[in-house]
Amino acid sequence: MEKKENYLIDIAKSKTYQNQFDDYHKEFSEWRSRKDNPYGYSFVHDMREHTYVDGEGYFQKKADAAEKVALTKCLGLLGATMLVMLFIDALIAFVFYRMFNDSSLMAIHYSELDSQKTFFTPIIATIFGAATTFKYFVGLWIFIHFSKIPLKVAIPSPKRSKISKSGIYLILVIMVMGKIGTYLINKLFGLMNVDCVYDLAFHNPDSILADAIFVFFNCILVSIVSEFLFRGAILQMFRQFGDTYALIISVIAFSFTYYEISSIGYASLLSAVLGLYTLKTGSIKSAVIMRIVASIASYSLTCVVMDHYSYGRIAVSCIYAFTLVIAAFIFARLMCNGKLDFKMQNDPSALKNSAKIKLFVTNTSTTIWLVAVLGMFVLMVKFI
Repeated sequence: MEKKENYLIDIAKSKTYQNQFDDYHKEFSEWRSRKDNPYGYSFVHDMREHTYVDGEGYFQKKADAAEKVALTKCLGLLGATMLVMLFIDALIAFVFYRMFNDSSLMAIHYSELDSQKTFFTPIIATIFGAATTFKYFVGLWIFIHFSKIPLKVAIPSPKRSKISKSGIYLILVIMVMGKIGTYLINKLFGLMNVDCVYDLAFHNPDSILADAIFVFFNCILVSIVSEFLFRGAILQMFRQFGDTYALIISVIAFSFTYYEISSIGYASLLSAVLGLYTLKTGSIKSAVIMRIVASIASYSLTCVVMDHYSYGRIAVSCIYAFTLVIAAFIFARLMCNGKLDFKMQNDPSALKNSAKIKLFVTNTSTTIWLVAVLGMFVLMVKFI
């Protein structure tokens, strides 16, 4: 008599994740296979077109139905998490509006580059930085607490993994491209009398301490915690539905935490690159370092423009050109050496990506969140 192992395929346990270590595979498959886990996509496929479950016997069930149920639960958790974070953003905006009559928070609009209106004190910088960091901590806690996903999976950082130097070079290029793109978008919308955000930062030329506090919270702590959330918990959980889909979801979730049209393109490109490097290295270390480098570099260039508007723009343009030339040389060598390989694993999935995207758009939780984000877009519009 043929053993059941010869015709039963456990999708969760047979799944392999590219560039990951054994402990990651083990904990992920165990988490997915738990019977009390609504967020895990686990299905035992019977080659004889039956499904066997211990204690329940054989019954008819399709893999796509099981995947759809698990994906719906995961999307519901994602939408709820993002709504809580958006609520915290709205609360912070309300408090700052009451304090400064300005709900744009740390957003520096293009029209304000040569005459910033509000200079934050070290105390205000600390309060704002702590509140922003708290927002990402809350999102990370909600996602991990309710899903109960193992930390080795949610925040993969094996000791054997290395930080990618090419990633640091690439992220600086992305930052420069983002700055140039933001400038062009500001010019375009300026023709329609709409004032867009040039950068999400604040700068006090009279207080080094205030600037240092901003860098500590918003360029370092926020970068770390938000990477743990978006390239960690969210990207890793959705990998059970395919790496391509997981990358798309993490890009959408990250980019829509920016409520300005001028920031969406840069945020999406940044998120995609960080996600690719996380998948490529099997660790979140590179993404965290890349994000910190991009944040500090972007802030530094913004400060140069604000301190010396006329000469600053010339200096920044020279830095952009130098960065792009050096990067072009570096990437040419990396491509010749085959070190810029971003091949995505072709994951088998019972649902097509189009069906999974449709589930994202039609899920009640994510739909409410997207509508709320649209509302924030409208509230953030500033006319000249």
